[in-house]
Amino acid sequence: MHKEHRIHHVAPGQGPCIQYGGQTMNVKLSAAQSKGELTVIEDVIPPNGGPPLHVHEKENESYYVLEGAFEFVCGDDRVSGGPGTFVFAPRGLPHRYQNIGSTDGRVLFAFSPAGIEAFFAELGEQVELNPQIMTSIAKRHGITICAASVPFVAT
Repeated sequence: MHKEHRIHHVAPGQGPCIQYGGQTMNVKLSAAQSKGELTVIEDVIPPNGGPPLHVHEKENESYYVLEGAFEFVCGDDRVSGGPGTFVFAPRGLPHRYQNIGSTDGRVLFAFSPAGIEAFFAELGEQVELNPQIMTSIAKRHGITICAASVPFVAT
C-alpha cells in the first residue's frame, strides 16, 4: 500500500496543541497531512468564548458541537444548538460563534482548503494578545475582523 493512502489516526486528547485567549485546540488533521485539502481542529472554548464577527477570504468553515451550547451567526442567519449540532459557514460571509453555556464547550472545526492552523499557531506564539495584534495576524492569513474593538476570544 502506498504511503499516501494510509489512514490518519489521532487518539482522543491528542494532536498538536495550540493555546490562546483561553482556548485549547488540538489539531487533528493539518494541511501537511491532508495535502492542503482539509484542516480539522478540536477546540475547548470557555463560557462566553468565541471570535468577533469575521470573514475568511480562503476557507469554508464547518462546526460540529461535541459538548456545550453554542450560538452561530453567518450572514443574516443565527442558530443555537448543543451536542450534535452542525453548521457550515461558507468563505466570504461574516460569521462568528459563541459558547452560550455556563461551562467549557467543545467543537470540532473543519476548514477547507486547509492551512488555517498557521493562523492559530501564530496567535498561540504571542506573549500578549489584544485586538490590534489579533487583527494584524488575521489580515496576514486572509481573515478580516469586522469588529476590531471586540476581543478575539472573551474569557
